[in-house]
Amino acid sequence: MHLIQRLIPFSRWLKGYRSEDFVNDSVAGIVVLFITVPQSIAYAFLAGLPAEMGLYAAIFALIAYAGFGSSRSLAVGPTAIIAMMTLEATSRFAIQGSPQFVVVSMKLAFLTGVILLLLRLINFGAVISFLSHAVVTGFITAAAILIITNQIPAILGLSPAESTEVWAVIPHIVLGITSSNLVVASVGISSIAFLWLCKTQAESVLRRLFPGLSETWLSAIVKSAPMYAVVLSICVVASFSLDVTKSVPVVGVIPSALPAMSFVMMSLQDVELLAPSALLIAMVVFMESTSIGTAMASKRREKIQPNQELIGLGVANVAASIGGGFPVAGSFARTAINNSSGAVTPIASLVTAVLLIFSLIAFAGLFYYLPKAVLAAVIIMSAIHLIDIKDIQRTFVFNRTDAVTFTFTFFAVLGLGVESGILVGIAISFVLLIRKSSKPHIAIVGRLPGTEHFRNVERHSVETYPHVLAVRIDESLYFVNVRYIETFLLNKIADSEQLEHILLICTATNFIDASGLEMLETLSDNLHAIGVTLHLAEVKGPVMDSLKDTAFLQNMTGELFLSADLGMKTLANLKSNQSSA
Repeated sequence: MHLIQRLIPFSRWLKGYRSEDFVNDSVAGIVVLFITVPQSIAYAFLAGLPAEMGLYAAIFALIAYAGFGSSRSLAVGPTAIIAMMTLEATSRFAIQGSPQFVVVSMKLAFLTGVILLLLRLINFGAVISFLSHAVVTGFITAAAILIITNQIPAILGLSPAESTEVWAVIPHIVLGITSSNLVVASVGISSIAFLWLCKTQAESVLRRLFPGLSETWLSAIVKSAPMYAVVLSICVVASFSLDVTKSVPVVGVIPSALPAMSFVMMSLQDVELLAPSALLIAMVVFMESTSIGTAMASKRREKIQPNQELIGLGVANVAASIGGGFPVAGSFARTAINNSSGAVTPIASLVTAVLLIFSLIAFAGLFYYLPKAVLAAVIIMSAIHLIDIKDIQRTFVFNRTDAVTFTFTFFAVLGLGVESGILVGIAISFVLLIRKSSKPHIAIVGRLPGTEHFRNVERHSVETYPHVLAVRIDESLYFVNVRYIETFLLNKIADSEQLEHILLICTATNFIDASGLEMLETLSDNLHAIGVTLHLAEVKGPVMDSLKDTAFLQNMTGELFLSADLGMKTLANLKSNQSSA
């Protein structure tokens, strides 16, 4: 029973479920519906897929994640970033708009889900650590600009550019601006203006008009603005037949029925071709979803389980594929609304899914007149929210290495595409990390007068001894940095004829690899030959476990001290005793 509850958290949440909880979940599910419908259709449009695929993906992902995810309020479904990555990956293997394009996107969702589940089997919840904050920020910022740029042609009534890269889209817009459809442009621009006003002004206006309205409903009403834009635009286009008289591109026919559920047949060649893209999408799905889930859970003093999230998100993507959808992830906007609307358990997601099914069956015909320019406006406004100027400024001010990583990732995504940009960002992160580790911070330390504490001689007024060099290495000892450390110590010895002892303080040394061990052995022998003794202090338990059976520890001429204080006292007394003798 415990295993079932751990693997299927939903079974645990049902214990003690009350009628008032269902009321709260139902309200949240209804509110989330009003933003899920337009966003799901819009993100299918962004991915180059039929509108219904966005709804299918949302329905099946919500149901699947509700059973296996560890977050109580995460709303899973199509998102802008994942839709953009799907478009880029699928476009390499099929022509956009073709039946094969649809099949490839379903295969991509299935393989993404399988990879997430395989990562869970090896307890690889720490995969998110491969994407540093600077990489993620650079990637999201550039992807948002890509998304916005690619929607401008739809806003102006132009055909899509042949490529999604900025360098291809901008000339396409400039060359086609004179032939843009003014009616389409009016619909698109007015939709952007409407959504912007709803975001910036609607809340204060509603608060003045309805002072008794609760904050929950106030927020829900404002954030449902995309649905208002959809309904209004459908009414306008249908009333004046703008799709016929003014050539306003519309969504067209959406099947008013659920798809026939089926597994997509994948060959070994399909796996080989799609696996690199699916792996990157899986990493971004996990990063995006766990970040959102953790932020929301912390507000309730709850927590999510990263490895369980791999299962929940994996099953959600497999279900989306079986249901005729494309890759999915946690949505920040929909999750925030779900959380602020009072969702207690994933029942809220099930309510949203049921209402989506009802909407698809009962109202699919009404979406025929939905202008694609309005979908582009919804996408643009969602993408704008992804650009966090304050976060970017903080990245540049706080850490130069992060600034370099952000810059490389940002321009790589813009110039090479989303997938290649992520890989460049990860590669740059590792290169800069190795570069930094290759020259670790090494501090010569001394005692703060009257204390047992040791600090950097360059930062504090401390007590030192001419015959003892106390050194703190702020890094583990491994192949990347051992030569730098050895050279540093040998240079210090060459500069001081009085030096008789070197005390390595290992408070920051978490591990020592074979290269580090070889360096210590060679250094100890070489120092002993010139009358200098090497000592260690404050060696951590795991490092001691690695060293205890080595020849270095057994043949070490110096001593191993429990603390730097004890080591310095011993070595200071040793010099005094030798002087007295």
